[in-house]
Amino acid sequence: MAKLNGLVLTGGRSTRMGQDKSQLVYHEKPQREHLTDLLKPYCSVVFWSVNVAQAAELTGSEQLRIVDAFDLPGPLNGILSASRYDSEAAWLVVACDMPLLTIQSLDALVKGRNAAKMATVFYDSDGRLPEPLLGIYEPAFGPVIQQAVASGAYSPRELLQQNDIQLLTVPDVRELTNINDPSAREKLGL
Repeated sequence: MAKLNGLVLTGGRSTRMGQDKSQLVYHEKPQREHLTDLLKPYCSVVFWSVNVAQAAELTGSEQLRIVDAFDLPGPLNGILSASRYDSEAAWLVVACDMPLLTIQSLDALVKGRNAAKMATVFYDSDGRLPEPLLGIYEPAFGPVIQQAVASGAYSPRELLQQNDIQLLTVPDVRELTNINDPSAREKLGL
């Protein structure tokens, strides 16, 4: 089984939120730091997936990071950049906008991991489709992403649907909640 690296996806533009979602404080520290702490027990090492502007802002930080290596829309950029950085590792990927995520779901994901499949992910909050923003991507998925991008496909969910993956039921569907705008954050009450 390939070693497991962690990847906190922070490289989005956060346009709906109006500020960097990875720096929002929900658990007494910026979300990217909170998620890093959650992933550490499961991973050999944890990286932040960052865009070029974020990388410039983090020059003094000791946090390991992978700068988006491609000009692609969406989270596939971070996943592909990580695969390119270490193609022999599996990547435990989590989006920075999941403030309700706990070790309950991470335990279930890691225990349910099937390294013989391209990826291990949960069903989404509707229970019908794969949730691409919390999952384990095996080394074999890297070439699949590269081929998809070369043909103009950028949806990680569609790639998961088209390939042999392990689908799990999340222990608490609330943990998959994405907070993308100020009103959703206000409703959350954290």
